Amino acid sequence: MKDKILQALRDSRALVRDQIEYERCTHSGHYAEDDFDCQICEFGFECQWLYRNDEFVSLERRSADSLLESLEFAIIYIDSSIERWGHDRRACRCDACCWLRNSQRLRDELQKNTD
Repeated sequence: MKDKILQALRDSRALVRDQIEYERCTHSGHYAEDDFDCQICEFGFECQWLYRNDEFVSLERRSADSLLESLEFAIIYIDSSIERWGHDRRACRCDACCWLRNSQRLRDELQKNTD
């Protein structure tokens, strides 16, 4: 099950990354915790999440709860993006909508198994 969470996080990174306006970023999207620009940037949460879930960070060593928390952020973020775009979450076949449906099922399955 942990492998499924890891794959969902890998897939969501591209979806989140595509929302950031890098041309205005002095760090090219690499979050710098001590930089004031990062602290006030409108994409600060996205960059923080990407930084914490970077493909070079050993996600495999993180606990299932920590990974599930990261997945929950991605679900909320992608869901709100889909809302802004006006997509039909249940019928749309775009990558974001398909990812959202699959990830929500995964999350629900995980939560069901922990209850």
